[in-house]
Amino acid sequence: MKNTTAIFLIILAIGLFFTFTKPYYNGLKEVAAESASYREALDNLENIIETRDRLLINYNSIPKSEIDRLSKALPENIDTVRLAHELDSIGAKYGISIKDLAVDTEANKNATNVALPGSGMPYEKALVRVSFVSDYGDFRRFLEDLEKSLRIMDIRSVKFEVPVERAQSGLYEHELTIETYWVK
Repeated sequence: MKNTTAIFLIILAIGLFFTFTKPYYNGLKEVAAESASYREALDNLENIIETRDRLLINYNSIPKSEIDRLSKALPENIDTVRLAHELDSIGAKYGISIKDLAVDTEANKNATNVALPGSGMPYEKALVRVSFVSDYGDFRRFLEDLEKSLRIMDIRSVKFEVPVERAQSGLYEHELTIETYWVK
């Protein structure tokens, strides 16, 4: 009878283990794994905070004048007023007055390039058409100053026209198409 009771108690203990204890034990394993993933996330967060602090210290060590230059090279928006003022001030050195300025930000959005997910550029483009009247020498000096300008601009096309009324004066009507950029 003792052996039967012992065997019965062992079977009962094994049954209780698999019925009640094992599910809690498995749940405990899942909680431990989840806890480990949270600890890893906290460690990663600490690394991110350290990196952010180092970058912030580096950023704050950059002189304000350099940050202003960077924001002028790649502004945060197209800011057509500032662009028109910049082009007009470059031209004013040579007696050039901007006659017409048109900005087209939609030109590059209709491109036929294949768009892949995640392949977006961190900047936007705009086509700027500028027209003015000047002689050839002033036009060349205007282009040289435009080239040295901090704002990133690519000249896409240049048109010259000699109106009949100005044929003898040496003045030409110029039209430039410039591509400029800004950060998204």
